[in-house]
Amino acid sequence: MKRGLLSILVLAAAAVAGLWINWQLSAPSHVRNWQPLYATLPKVTENAGRYTVSNIRNWSYAPDGVPTPDWTQVTLDPTALKRVWFIVEPFSEIRATAHTMLSFEFADGNAYVASVEARREVGEGFGGLKAGILPMHEYMFVWTTERDMFANSTFYTGDDLYMYPLELSSEAARAVLVAMLEETDDLSHRPRWYNTFLSNCTNVLARAVNDRTPGAVPWDVSWYLPGYAAAFLHEQGYIAPEADFTALEAVSLVTPHVLEVYGDAESSEFSRRLREAWQW
Repeated sequence: MKRGLLSILVLAAAAVAGLWINWQLSAPSHVRNWQPLYATLPKVTENAGRYTVSNIRNWSYAPDGVPTPDWTQVTLDPTALKRVWFIVEPFSEIRATAHTMLSFEFADGNAYVASVEARREVGEGFGGLKAGILPMHEYMFVWTTERDMFANSTFYTGDDLYMYPLELSSEAARAVLVAMLEETDDLSHRPRWYNTFLSNCTNVLARAVNDRTPGAVPWDVSWYLPGYAAAFLHEQGYIAPEADFTALEAVSLVTPHVLEVYGDAESSEFSRRLREAWQW
């Protein structure tokens, strides 16, 4: 009996060691045959406290999901930041599974989304749980206009979007924006592996904030199960702490308003028109 248990433990240890070695010996790369959505890395340059972001995705989508590619460049001034929004995109009936993003709304009415995504090659699907065990995907920061990202979710992937304003001081909001821009720049020079559990759409964002403001986002199970992230931020006081979260979740569903304004609003007007129609 003892010998059998010892054999199981040895085999388990060998399997873990083998996986660890596989991750260490597999080098992430920016040079692969990427799908068009993931082919172009955003670039960030800073000058006197202002950040120029090139390769911001600004695609348009037909109702059947067919995209028309377009890219833009903007210069972002953190002092003109008006609000940071936390976005949740559930993609199954399982509440724990979702994609999370941040949107940065500026005083001129424009808003830009930062999204950490598994970078996929042509013919490659998302690895899901397997990508938490094996080095399958690199990850990238995707920067888009709100019009692009919200239409991508609505028409291309067919997912709902929930959008929550974060309760942050002006200083803290600017710090979050700068953290995302600096991480984007660093990642463009140093590719990294995506991991469903350890380096995903939620905990990469949380770690980027904590690296600059230690302890700002406490550890939580939602770091690994992003579908619970909005409820966690509500508990922490970052999302309308005085309100009932169930009621907040109902109000935060923005997809019907995306459908309402998308066809009539160009990128420069979309975010403003969306908020007028929605009125959180």
